[in-house]
Amino acid sequence: MLNLDQAIGQALEARASLRAESERVSVAQGMRKQAGLRPNPEFQFQNENLRPGQTYNRDVDTLAMINQPLDLVGKRGQRMAVADKSVARARAEYDLSRQDIVRRVRLAYWTARGSQEVREILKITADNFQKIVDYHSAQLSVGAIAEQDLLRVRLEQERLGISANLAVIEANRARVELLKEMGKTDLSEIILTEPLTLDRAIQPIGVDQALAQRFEIKAARAALEEAEASAKLQDVAARPDLNLTAGYKRTQLPDALTGVNTAIVSLRITLPTTDKNQGNRVAAQAEVRRRQELLTAAENEVRIEYSGALQEFQLRRAELLNAFQPLREHAANIAQIAGAAYAEGGVDLLRLLDAERARVDADLAWARGMADYWQSVARLEASEGIGQ
Repeated sequence: MLNLDQAIGQALEARASLRAESERVSVAQGMRKQAGLRPNPEFQFQNENLRPGQTYNRDVDTLAMINQPLDLVGKRGQRMAVADKSVARARAEYDLSRQDIVRRVRLAYWTARGSQEVREILKITADNFQKIVDYHSAQLSVGAIAEQDLLRVRLEQERLGISANLAVIEANRARVELLKEMGKTDLSEIILTEPLTLDRAIQPIGVDQALAQRFEIKAARAALEEAEASAKLQDVAARPDLNLTAGYKRTQLPDALTGVNTAIVSLRITLPTTDKNQGNRVAAQAEVRRRQELLTAAENEVRIEYSGALQEFQLRRAELLNAFQPLREHAANIAQIAGAAYAEGGVDLLRLLDAERARVDADLAWARGMADYWQSVARLEASEGIGQ
């Protein structure tokens, strides 16, 4: 027994692809931590005036220095800002993947639910039609009807049996597709329990709110913000690098038995004359423009997708209310009247079979139309950015 919420919940727990997307967030968080770390100092030990025949303690100069890169021009802070935007983008893309799984499970669920309903309608019809076959067999045995009538009834029974077998195959295919979308590895038997009714009111939220909720737009905006932060980083990277060195030097003076200890301090700075990071800055600005165009394209796609989903939802609902439900009720009444009239001898067998066939076709059309309606609801909610 499986309802829609259970199917979505199991899919979110079982899908390995979603767990893989969650690791991208952990990767971005690790890069964020790395971006905030300060550079390691360097230690240098050096000997000078090494020549053959010398005494190491008396004739060789010794140097010991520590070099520390300095970040006083904002490079570390901007690296952290880029890393923060990368984390936000990874989270937005994870939410997008999660929403896509929910959408696909919903569509697969309602497809399977409609196929299950079609299978049940045909199975019940085939079982009930056996009573008509038995009745005509009894009538033939007492000579009340012609053998041709019994053959017609049995031919209709065979047609129903073929349709029922095909419905079983289609329902099984839809069930397998649902289990695949749920991330299942075993083809277990399930009964889908969501009712095919119009009891839930659906209120469209409008395209502006859909744009604010859609994860595609959030991911595109996060990518744009990351590109803008990267462009600022490339501007900051053109600033000079600073390095501070402090150390100790022991110098052995000529004709002296002891050396002289001295301190060493230096400051190194790069001179951005030929390399001002021009290429990376141009590339970063181009990436910002590219992301802006991608955001515009994503917004346009959401607008047209929402309009199409809303129109389909409205048409499907009107079709159910104005066509399929009245058709089903009328076909059921006609079949009931034809059955009663046939029992009284008022209509012939062909009219009875036509009425039964029309009733079955109306029931199947209603079941398929109801499944299509709930699929349109799933598409509308997906276009609105409504997630589980």
